[in-house]
Amino acid sequence: MNLKKKLKSALIFLSFLLFTSLLFAQEEQSAEELFKLSLEELMRVKIVTPGKDEQEAWQASSKTIVVSETMIKKGGYLDLLDLLKSAPYFQVQSEHGHWTKGAIVNLAGFRSGDAGNNKVLLLIDSIKISDDGGEGLYMGLNSIPINFVKQIEIVYGPNSTMYGRDAYAGMINIITKTEDFAGAGYTYGSFNSQRIYGNIKREIAEGFNGHLYFNSYKSDEQNPLDKSITYKTRHVFPHSPYTERFYRAQNNLFFDVGLSYKGLSLNFIRYDMEGSETYGSNPDLYVTEYSTQSHQINSILSLSYSTKLTDKLDLESYYTFKKNEFDPKSANLYTDDLNRVNIDTAGSIISIDPLYAYGGRKYYYFRTISHKAGIKPIWQISDKLRNVSGIDFNFINGIPVISEGKGGKPITTDEQRKKFEHKLNTIGVYSEFSYKLNENLLATVGGRFDINSKYPNTFMPRSAVIGKFDDHIVKVMLSKGYLAPSITQSYFESITTFSWIKPNENLRAEKNTSISADWSFIFGRTHLSANAFYSKLDDAIIESVQSGDSSYVFIKADSFYVPILQSKNISSGYRTGFSFSMYHSFSELLSCNLNYSYLSGQDNLPGKTIKIEDNLISTHSLNVGINLSYKHFNLYSELHYSSDRRIKSEHSKTAYSSLLNPEGYLVFEMPLLVNLTLRVSNIGNGLNAFIKVANVFNSEYYGQTINAGWGSPKVLQDMRRIFAGIEYEM
Repeated sequence: MNLKKKLKSALIFLSFLLFTSLLFAQEEQSAEELFKLSLEELMRVKIVTPGKDEQEAWQASSKTIVVSETMIKKGGYLDLLDLLKSAPYFQVQSEHGHWTKGAIVNLAGFRSGDAGNNKVLLLIDSIKISDDGGEGLYMGLNSIPINFVKQIEIVYGPNSTMYGRDAYAGMINIITKTEDFAGAGYTYGSFNSQRIYGNIKREIAEGFNGHLYFNSYKSDEQNPLDKSITYKTRHVFPHSPYTERFYRAQNNLFFDVGLSYKGLSLNFIRYDMEGSETYGSNPDLYVTEYSTQSHQINSILSLSYSTKLTDKLDLESYYTFKKNEFDPKSANLYTDDLNRVNIDTAGSIISIDPLYAYGGRKYYYFRTISHKAGIKPIWQISDKLRNVSGIDFNFINGIPVISEGKGGKPITTDEQRKKFEHKLNTIGVYSEFSYKLNENLLATVGGRFDINSKYPNTFMPRSAVIGKFDDHIVKVMLSKGYLAPSITQSYFESITTFSWIKPNENLRAEKNTSISADWSFIFGRTHLSANAFYSKLDDAIIESVQSGDSSYVFIKADSFYVPILQSKNISSGYRTGFSFSMYHSFSELLSCNLNYSYLSGQDNLPGKTIKIEDNLISTHSLNVGINLSYKHFNLYSELHYSSDRRIKSEHSKTAYSSLLNPEGYLVFEMPLLVNLTLRVSNIGNGLNAFIKVANVFNSEYYGQTINAGWGSPKVLQDMRRIFAGIEYEM
């Protein structure tokens, strides 16, 4: 089905729902006052992320959207990855798998790269989940459940003033429920995908509370170890244009357990991610058959204490221990390794575990152990003036994403780990004041100074002016953020037959200076909002840059003359964006919402300029949702559209040129996608059920691998998937 037919089908489908909505709207006009949106109610929702302290949403000095538990259930969102596909300025696609990211996440035109999804900071109840090594590899977004949340706060723009390193393009804070509750659920779907969860939060005794959140996700989509011999040995792509179905085999486990007594809280979070994914390619051209199998273990222990010293002064302190680690068996394999055998001294054939195969391209290993402690006084100086200040200490031991490949052995011993380990420390001091000029006008100003042991010190300011005028909220914000060099970017070394990547311990932090304006307006049953931003980028890090030098490298008995590569701060640029959102309630029965985002910008590198639309970013994105409710039934339909993405390929003169357009670009055409969720609530005794159909029209479309410009194949994205689930709430 071509794009025009898909567009026609989608428009017919949406027209039917809109026609139905008008019928219901005519029937329900007399009930308008019951469903009239209130600006006061919307703007006084309590949020904690932007200012690191509870405040009303309209007072936040960052663009922040709040996704409620009700919105999550009606939308049929199964995990964080699923939800972000519908959020403004986010562009999310399935990844081919190595490093267990679960997806490539591009936010506001800031593209994820080899360092992982490190431009978005992830928190649960304000506890930083992101690894402190700057790798961004923690973010298996489909491993982060959202079935126990009160709300999810998505903060746009840099926020290093309050959070320091890596609060660069945006933040996501998953806020769990505060009241007592208990529930469980089971979901079954395509590819034998199964999700089981159970959550409970209770007051055990007066002032003493406990919670346990558990989530398990498994899928049998495909494992490279199960591939047939025919598949393993083929030298052709499955079909034109050299693409194959994308597989995402997973076995993920998440649990969060905590105890609290008055102001003292103890929390332990652990989530394990296992995956094995493959894509097809043609070894006669450039990239061989490629498979990955990985297991990542993430553990976080957090202790915090808050107390009210006086009527006007609160004090909070915390300590967090965190360990993010790949299982040493994690591997990045050629398919040939899956059949590899060895011969012992007697001439007998010995099978080799493919994860330890001698011909494997790389044996990935990565670990970050960090200790972070801080203290934060919150001072209500007067009725108009408030201050949030603090000091943070962060001590990090990290091993970069590194390998001993081409005949090396997996990194499994303490001696090997010690060889690759690096240490860095950061001390940060911050303070932000907010002043009420009157009941409807607020100004904020603050800054943070970080001292780091490995890269130059940074100062990150932030200021905002916020006004509430009748039914309008207007914000103008200036903020600065920085992205610390990851441990891999600074210390990774790789010697292969075609390059020598050397460490660069003199990298500087990337800077993002952003100015943005926000507007919200509510009249009757309609809520409108718009945002515009401009971000200036400095000292951006480009990985594997040719230094201009070459050298001989030795691999076993052979020598090779190869170029020397390093990560370097050689890029600058800018991003601009505009978004428009609308929500309208026709009646109690029917409502609709719309999000449109526009992105532009460029990256300046030595000798060339690259526009972001030529670097795998869609200029236009549109989400349209229609919600139909009747008694216990709720039907939500959502349409996703993004403009095409493209990247200049390095293979215009090789056999891969057949994949390129006449200008030499690898183009990824994006279709219209439609999702449907039918939910039945309160079937009886707290039982709910739902069915979700993703990609209703089974549209075939392709995404890119991280290194798409170097000829890696297009990856087929998720085709139609069907999920059914039941939930029990006590």
